[in-house]
Amino acid sequence: MNDEATAAVERQPPEAAFALLSNDLRVAMLRALGEAADPLAFSELRERVGEADSGKFNYHLGKLTGNFVTQGDDGYELSLAGRRVYGAILSGQYTADASVDPFEFEGPCPFCGHETLVAEYADERARLYCPDCEVWRNEFSFPPASLDQFERAALPAAFDRWMLATVVKVLQGFCANCGGRVDGTLVPTESDLPMDLAARFECRRCGDELRSSPTLPVLFDPTAVAFFEAHGVDVFADPSWRYFGPDDEFAVSTADGDEPTATVRVALGDDELTATVGPDVRVTDVRVE
Repeated sequence: MNDEATAAVERQPPEAAFALLSNDLRVAMLRALGEAADPLAFSELRERVGEADSGKFNYHLGKLTGNFVTQGDDGYELSLAGRRVYGAILSGQYTADASVDPFEFEGPCPFCGHETLVAEYADERARLYCPDCEVWRNEFSFPPASLDQFERAALPAAFDRWMLATVVKVLQGFCANCGGRVDGTLVPTESDLPMDLAARFECRRCGDELRSSPTLPVLFDPTAVAFFEAHGVDVFADPSWRYFGPDDEFAVSTADGDEPTATVRVALGDDELTATVGPDVRVTDVRVE
């Protein structure tokens, strides 16, 4: 027995899987099962989708079962793939289109201290940035159908929380897009950025990429979490633009060597946190003085 062997994964062609969803009745079944709190019996599911023809209903349910639907002793329910499809329907990922014109919200900018920041939404991407220095800037995907759950004034915080959830997943090594494994690498930045190095997280499977300051993985190190908490900042609850203030000291330096290494230094009040970020974006040697 090979202990290092990975699990065997059987895959069907994506054309075949998506073809299963090309029927209105099948989509209605997925919706009904997604809305149900418990598994549904055959007759109950047929009643919920309003299909009088039992034979037709049985045929289409059979096509979904084993792929997007599972059958157990208590009835039918969505599989993991089915729940993902149902979630995509609710999120509007494939069906909704939305935009939000740029609007100002209360800052200040953590870099230049400008009193207001700007939020906007277009092309299924949220953008938060400082209109003055443009050094502080975050851009990321956000589900369009989630926009109408929030008043406009609440959108910056909602965008920020979504970004936090995505970042935490990526830092744990999983792609937020496809669930593939993510590798971190320190790479040179473009010339117009104030830092020499950036942290790049890239999915091995789909190639989805997240780029950030090398500070990002440091923020969620347990020592750093406690450091910020001691200074009144909860990195898991407070908006990211208030982690630092314009009067706080914050710096990223690059160490000479065969492989890129970054040193992150944050000074809050009389305390200073220093951390080393290695070439694989792993945090080591975290100290508080």
